[in-house]
Amino acid sequence: MQLFTIGTVQLNDDGTQVLDTATGQPLETYDNDDIESLARAWTGFQSVGMRGNIEGESNKSEIDPLQIIAELRDPFPKSALEGLFIGDRYPLCVDLPARSFLKQGAKYRLLGGTSRADLNAHVPEYSDPAFSILQADLNQESQLYKALFNDGNYKLTVELGNDLICNGIECQVDTLRVVKVSNVFYEFVERPCVQMAFYNGGKKIQQRYNRKSHSQMCANPSLVSAREACCLDNKYQDQAASDPGATFKYEGERMTYDTARIRCQYHGEDL
Repeated sequence: MQLFTIGTVQLNDDGTQVLDTATGQPLETYDNDDIESLARAWTGFQSVGMRGNIEGESNKSEIDPLQIIAELRDPFPKSALEGLFIGDRYPLCVDLPARSFLKQGAKYRLLGGTSRADLNAHVPEYSDPAFSILQADLNQESQLYKALFNDGNYKLTVELGNDLICNGIECQVDTLRVVKVSNVFYEFVERPCVQMAFYNGGKKIQQRYNRKSHSQMCANPSLVSAREACCLDNKYQDQAASDPGATFKYEGERMTYDTARIRCQYHGEDL
């Protein structure tokens, strides 16, 4: 069984085989190195739980698609064919403009009456419907609010036609996740970009309230990878209580390392 449907040798437009000018032999479309590299793209998939109204012999759904677990995916570059890499021609995430959520082309998807985001992972307590999660309340005078509100004619998807000027909380954060517009919620959809597997100045981040080694990872300080964790200068092992509106602007906010440090220092603590 072939892994690819393109066949094992390259073809000209007329269907004849492409020959190596040096050996006269047909050029292969891929080799074992390509197979090994692309196979790593199929990591991080996990079955979802079985539906309650479906009979079966296991606790895994045989109907729903597999769920992608970002933490379990292979993080290294995957080569594509013809000497390219998956992600070529996409911008680097570090090169996205500041406050990309206000730039032309930024997309928002309607969540309706729930503030639970669909495209982001959450800590367990965010599953509580009573917990006001991940949302930033927009000022009704902001250009973003007006674009999403659309005189009450909510659209399933909104794409900004031009750059907008920030207002209120929009000027204070590195990114948005879920925004409240009147009585409905929209989720910001970050544009596709490429994160480099290796970078300078990596910082350790960890799961909330969990100091075990398996909950820690290295993150690019220039990306909005985590939220702040402020502590007193003389107690670097003790995480201080976060201060809403000061060290973070909304629950679940993610920020760059520089933003987190500035917030903590302004609050009289360190990062």
